[in-house]
Amino acid sequence: MKYFTLIWLGVFRCGFVNAQTWTDAEMLERQNYGLKLGINFTSMWGGELQNARPYFGPTAGFFWHTKETPRPFMFQTGFEGSLRGSNFANKEDSFPGSGNSNYRRIGLITADIPLLINYRLGSKKENRTRVIQAGAIVSATVRSTVYLGADKLPAQHFLDSTGHLYKWDNLPLKPVEFLAVIGYQDRSVTAGWQVQLQVGLNNLNNVKYDANGNIVPFMRYAYPATNTGKRICTWNLKFSALF
Repeated sequence: MKYFTLIWLGVFRCGFVNAQTWTDAEMLERQNYGLKLGINFTSMWGGELQNARPYFGPTAGFFWHTKETPRPFMFQTGFEGSLRGSNFANKEDSFPGSGNSNYRRIGLITADIPLLINYRLGSKKENRTRVIQAGAIVSATVRSTVYLGADKLPAQHFLDSTGHLYKWDNLPLKPVEFLAVIGYQDRSVTAGWQVQLQVGLNNLNNVKYDANGNIVPFMRYAYPATNTGKRICTWNLKFSALF
């Protein structure tokens, strides 16, 4: 966190000193792309998973928006890689016989494409551009892992008490999530910052049934039981520095 704090201090020092106004030509020629580096305050919600708690993960990528004009609206997109997911307060002594099979964390590596409309606040000739953002994110899950027990060990190969080896490459999640986004962005000539709230809209639980028509548990041999077929969604509060 020390390095992250230094980055943020640099952003504010570089971005918001030497206040000035722009000419029309300077405003129109302003760079409309850059890099972003940030952190996610993220978790999961819905009825399938129990006792979800927030999780911190990094994010990085780039952004691009249409050129600024006298009109207040701009379109913004980009590409981001994020580590998201959730912690879970599932203690070993909470579920009889759970041993080290209580799930304590789910980690998701995602590739995200934001599709945003920016509405500029204030004068177009300020030395910085402040906008309110609204739109959606298309998020593809590249990797998903569950971590079990107090040591939060990745359970890609799990041997149950009967000796059965249960293996998954990824959790049974739908590959794409759609998230609604609202946010605020403040950019100067050289740097800026952004905060966004992102809430998943579609159910990620890829519900499957056995030959008898019973729901197959989302995670086998893990506690608490995941055999309800209910929703799994994510939410994310993202803070980013822009360069």
